[in-house]
Amino acid sequence: MINDQSIITAADMIAQVFSNIDKSNMENSSKLLGTWKSIVSKVHKYGERIAAHTELIDLKNGILLVETDHPGWIQIMQLYSKFILTGLQNALPDLHILSLAFRLKGSDATLCGNSYDDQIREDRKTLSRKLEEEDKKLEISDRKAVKNKVELSPELKAKLDALKSSMLTNSSK
Repeated sequence: MINDQSIITAADMIAQVFSNIDKSNMENSSKLLGTWKSIVSKVHKYGERIAAHTELIDLKNGILLVETDHPGWIQIMQLYSKFILTGLQNALPDLHILSLAFRLKGSDATLCGNSYDDQIREDRKTLSRKLEEEDKKLEISDRKAVKNKVELSPELKAKLDALKSSMLTNSSK
């Protein structure tokens, strides 16, 4: 005999799984998806195909990241980005979408949580550290080269000195 308390409905299971997800974020996501399809489907000639070949990935700091399955769709969306962006801003002003960013399917490009200036500072620090490491490696290799310096034979040194002086003299006089 099965205990009735141990059986829960699928709806209850789904409700438990999604209970700690903010409902307003979920509602905004579903609104955004529906609005996206509605707006891009109005793009002249390409609308329905753009909707079929794009997927919304992320929205951070007012930037909506859109993924496409071919670089040609990115170019078309860039041409119509002002139309798409204006439509999104008018339909969903509470989401504060300021710009669109695009990536090709399969790439791991993401929207950074930092502001542009913070990201630049972080990138500069990383590059500075790498340059310092490279400088240290070069200094060590230079020291090794000086230690392992091979003296030229007197004959070879004399020939190189003669060659050097012949190149430095003005032979036209």
